[in-house]
Amino acid sequence: MRVFVLSLTLFVISSLHAAKMLGAMSEAEDFDEQQKNEYAQKAVDKYNAESNDLFKWELDSVDSVNKQIVTGIKVDMEFTMVQTDCTKQAKISHRAWDKFEKVELKGCEEPFQRSKKDRVRKRLAHMVDTEELRKSHRVKRKDIIPWNQFMDFIDEHDKNYSNKREILKKFKIFKTNLKAIKMYQQKEHGTAVYGITQFADLTPAQFKKIYLPYQWEEPIIPNRMANLEAEGVYVEDALPETFDWREHGAVTGVKNQGMCGSCWAFSTTGNVEGQWFLAKKKLVSLSEQELVDCDKLDQGCEGGLPSNAYKEIIRLGGLESEDRYPYDARGESCHVAKPDISVYINDSLELPHDEKQMQSWLVQKGPISIGINATPLQFYRHGITHPWKIFCEPYMLNHGVLIVGYGTEKNKPFWIVKNSWGTQWGEQGYYRIYRGKNVCGIQEMPTSAIVS
Repeated sequence: MRVFVLSLTLFVISSLHAAKMLGAMSEAEDFDEQQKNEYAQKAVDKYNAESNDLFKWELDSVDSVNKQIVTGIKVDMEFTMVQTDCTKQAKISHRAWDKFEKVELKGCEEPFQRSKKDRVRKRLAHMVDTEELRKSHRVKRKDIIPWNQFMDFIDEHDKNYSNKREILKKFKIFKTNLKAIKMYQQKEHGTAVYGITQFADLTPAQFKKIYLPYQWEEPIIPNRMANLEAEGVYVEDALPETFDWREHGAVTGVKNQGMCGSCWAFSTTGNVEGQWFLAKKKLVSLSEQELVDCDKLDQGCEGGLPSNAYKEIIRLGGLESEDRYPYDARGESCHVAKPDISVYINDSLELPHDEKQMQSWLVQKGPISIGINATPLQFYRHGITHPWKIFCEPYMLNHGVLIVGYGTEKNKPFWIVKNSWGTQWGEQGYYRIYRGKNVCGIQEMPTSAIVS
């Protein structure tokens, strides 16, 4: 083995939020050595498959591992590789009848799979044959239905597992989650329907502890508390029974933050879009990327807070449109152009931590940026979510979203919340949460920009 060491940082994506800041990266303290090595090996395999090096690289050591919730899961790790004397001459096997293709490196111990995105299910079905596993007692006859559900899950969400061991491990978690989904459904106080989502191969504990860290800091520059009467907002009992700013033109389409912890930026721009529409009668889709790149108070893809972002928008002179400064889900150098700025704000406020007053503000002043505990969203499909408090503590805020409306269904009041995980998640990118009991901390961090 010719040994010289290459250290690098690669990203490993496993299936969609923030130590200290919403959406931030945090240390993966709960990953055991096996998990760390498995993730690192995936990155090494990918490097070998895509590099032009003549010789194969092997994993030597895992040096650091961090994790983050974005639109799914991101694992950021630094590890050391060594180059072997094994050449990467390829042997290609292709069977047209089952659309299967495998690339083997001659003289090397481990083959790697070159997957085709639209053939994930067929490839994995070949790697782990249901009947073979059943006969070997690793998949029992009673598990055939869950196994078929698992295969559908892999197909629908383009999951890519590296070997039989990982697949069986994920299947075991998947089966447990089917029971957890049933429990969520039985204990649900609202009308929410829980089911198989893109997170169904993670334990609820992993989803909460790894990808929804809940500690967040106070804004660096605190917002002033709103006086609703001084702002021309009156708390009334005669508010409309239902209200939805989407029906009044103040809300842009659902966006997708991708593999970047920028939920705070989407929550902020959603609010400013609404404020600009109400003040100027024009709806402009604004640039989250400008905040990710240029906001010096927050941490870009590593997390942030709307309360800080408003101050930075004022410092920058405003926000460019999405078209002028498009989103690419990664931090880059700031390149805001003053002539391209589309909107500005004059001030920002922290709203009263009271849902009745928030309701009055929403109707009279527009959509509200909030922080929320997103833990129950692992298995959320649709309906009004009202989980047990123990599943969704109101002070463990980990995700930035936007309230755009409210209503009542089956005698259950709810908020309408716009998320930033794309339209395939939840109710076309939205979810509804019970209104009036501070469920999941919905009243703990309401803020809004001011445009005049």
